[in-house]
Amino acid sequence: MSAEPEQRAQPAPETVPLSDEARAAWERALALWRVRLDDPRMHPGAAARHGAPAWFRFPPSVTVDPHYLAERGLADELWSMFAHEIGHHVLAPSTRIDALKIDHQMARAITTVSPRRDAGDGARRLGNLWSDLLVNTRLAQLQRAEAGGSSTPTRDLGIVRLGRALYPAPADSADRLWWVYCRAYELLWQLPQGTLCAPEPPARPVARPVAQRPVPMSEIPEEHREKERLLREARAERERVAAELAGATATNPPVDAALVADAVRTFGTDPVSGAALFGVIAAPYLAEQDAAGGWPLEPPVGCGVDDRPATAAELGRLLADQRLRADLPRHPGTVRDSNDSVDPDDGIDGENKGAGQHLTLARTLQLYRDSGKDAVVAAWYRTEASAWVRPYTRPAPSIPTGGIPGPLELWEVGDALGDIDWPVTMRSGAVIPGVTTRRRSELDDEPLVRETSLELDLYIDSSGSMTHPHRGSPAVLAGTILALSILRGGGRVRVTSFSGTGEVAGMPRFGRDPEEIIAAISLFFGRSTSFPLDLYAARYANLPQADDETQRHVVVLSDDGLVSMFGVGNEPYSGVARAVRAVLTTGTLVLMDPRRQVAQLAERDGYDVVYLQTMADAPAACAALVATLHG
Repeated sequence: MSAEPEQRAQPAPETVPLSDEARAAWERALALWRVRLDDPRMHPGAAARHGAPAWFRFPPSVTVDPHYLAERGLADELWSMFAHEIGHHVLAPSTRIDALKIDHQMARAITTVSPRRDAGDGARRLGNLWSDLLVNTRLAQLQRAEAGGSSTPTRDLGIVRLGRALYPAPADSADRLWWVYCRAYELLWQLPQGTLCAPEPPARPVARPVAQRPVPMSEIPEEHREKERLLREARAERERVAAELAGATATNPPVDAALVADAVRTFGTDPVSGAALFGVIAAPYLAEQDAAGGWPLEPPVGCGVDDRPATAAELGRLLADQRLRADLPRHPGTVRDSNDSVDPDDGIDGENKGAGQHLTLARTLQLYRDSGKDAVVAAWYRTEASAWVRPYTRPAPSIPTGGIPGPLELWEVGDALGDIDWPVTMRSGAVIPGVTTRRRSELDDEPLVRETSLELDLYIDSSGSMTHPHRGSPAVLAGTILALSILRGGGRVRVTSFSGTGEVAGMPRFGRDPEEIIAAISLFFGRSTSFPLDLYAARYANLPQADDETQRHVVVLSDDGLVSMFGVGNEPYSGVARAVRAVLTTGTLVLMDPRRQVAQLAERDGYDVVYLQTMADAPAACAALVATLHG
């Protein structure tokens, strides 16, 4: 539970056993929510060190500083404090994965109004405020029902008493978001205006201009003046866009408080979806404070203290949630029109995917930086590829099978004795071999159609002209679609990333580990482009030709004409591509080659070419290619 900031130096607290009174309060709080949890940890004096009088963790646990309440004359409301923390485990966020999803929604909202700000700075704070609103609103309803219904005045409810004591900010507070938060409680709890916050919100903070005295152009060396002029023009344009954006992030505390209260009533049972709406209402307050010199932190921390980074499995689960990929609800202060500038980090390969649709890879890496780049990259690309992936295998030769009874036939001497159909034979009254003996013939059933798994050998260009994988590369996404489609059908994949001469890395053999495969697809050299013909030749040397049982598929993905694959500039290896193609089932080049430089060379050596207008076409092209390989 959040509270007003307070600074007191105390030694590190230690836990104490539950007293009889605390035990009774805990059982009462559990009964209110109708759940069972392990006993809480009682830490007298911990509030000064932690910054809040109570907090929760996952796996479910609750910690409370009982002295904090006793010192404020609220010892009788220990059960309400317990009930608040239990509510976090029951309602919002309820699970650790939902806590991550709520924070993710807040990060999306912050990104729309503060494009250059690390969204993680405010996401946790907004997430805790939203969860507290849901829990405290439900808790007031439960306490009212326990006390006998509508006859109990709202001001006498335990959670309201706690709110009146803990929530009001200092008289000189300039935190407009905290005013909105407290005013929303007044509306939700039906308290008179001015009970939890001043009747009027704090004034809008004044943006601090950044005064910079530019160096006179005359003092800049002549050979650098043109670059400096272009740089200053770009800086001026960024400042103009920032000023427009700051003007667009309008805030109206009284109206926004009412909107927050409506969001709580609407999304009381869906904290993750509601977090998006709360985020777009609250984020502009962080943006306006940011422009004034820093984000406020009143209160400094909340009661969710689980700071463990998301694991690879958790990243996959939360990024796959469609609620985190849908457009954010519109808010008058955050909607951009078609003339607004596009953040270069937005979308795949710099394409704008729509304001607030979902976090780009660059921002996702920033938000989950403690989870490790490889885990974040793998989870992000797997999520982006999921809509394209299908479980593809390949048809194998059919095998006819018998087993269907056919017409009767004469059984003759020399046939297997077990084939005689004795009931039919005995109908004649005498058993005369070769005359009265009969057997039941068998007809072939429909042939069994077998499916066997595909193997894909993928070569992906990671030269400097390709988009860096951490910026959302359509080529990496396309490669991920290919690989996951093969894996989903039970097949195997080998990935090789190449750039300049000698710049080759990836997987030495075929495998089925998605993380290893996506890590190989995401390798990046950023240099020139030269296909690794020596490695290509070595891998396929002395192999027999492919047949129905042994199929080999090679796909090369590049934004270059890739004439180097056919020995141009590397003449000693000019015959490698043709020789390798002779032992392959299919060989396909997926290229951005507007001048068709490779057309004649590819046709000569037997390779199919899929031409791309832009790299943004690669995902759809590769999804279609897998279907072609399937046959």
